[in-house]
Amino acid sequence: MPNWCDNQLTVKGEEPLVQQFKEKAVGVNPWDDPEPPDEPPAVFNFHSLVPIPAHVLQQSYEKAGLDWECQNWGCRDGASYAELMDDTGGQLVYRFGTAWGPPIPFLKHLGKLWPALKFLLEYSEPGNGLKGICKVHGELCENYSLQI
Repeated sequence: MPNWCDNQLTVKGEEPLVQQFKEKAVGVNPWDDPEPPDEPPAVFNFHSLVPIPAHVLQQSYEKAGLDWECQNWGCRDGASYAELMDDTGGQLVYRFGTAWGPPIPFLKHLGKLWPALKFLLEYSEPGNGLKGICKVHGELCENYSLQI
C-alpha cells in the first residue's frame, strides 16, 4: 500500500485556454478495461493530458505501464479522488491524491504542452514528511520541497 501525497494544482491563463485545458483534463483510466458503466469520467485524468503511448498500453501494466507512469508522471496511477475546487474563468484549482509522491514529471510535461498556462502545485506527503510547491511555466520548473 503506497503513501499518499495530497496535491492542489492551480492552473492560470487566458480564460479560453484555461477552459480548453479543463475539457482536455476529463477522462478515464486506460487500464480499466472495460470501463465501469456507472462511473463518470474523472474531472482530472493524467492520461487525458499526458497519454500513455499505445505500445505501452499493449503490454501489461506490471510489465510496462507502472515504469512508464513513474518515469513520465512521477507516480503510479495518476490522480486519485480528483475534484475541481474552483473554476473562475482564467483559473482552475484541482485537488487530488497521488501514490508515493508529487507528480513533478507530469507537471513538466504540462508546461511543455501548455506553454501559455501557469501551473502551481502545492503538495504534502505526510507519511514521509515531505511538503513543497512546484511552479511550472513553459520549460521553466521551480520545485521547492522540505522535510517536515
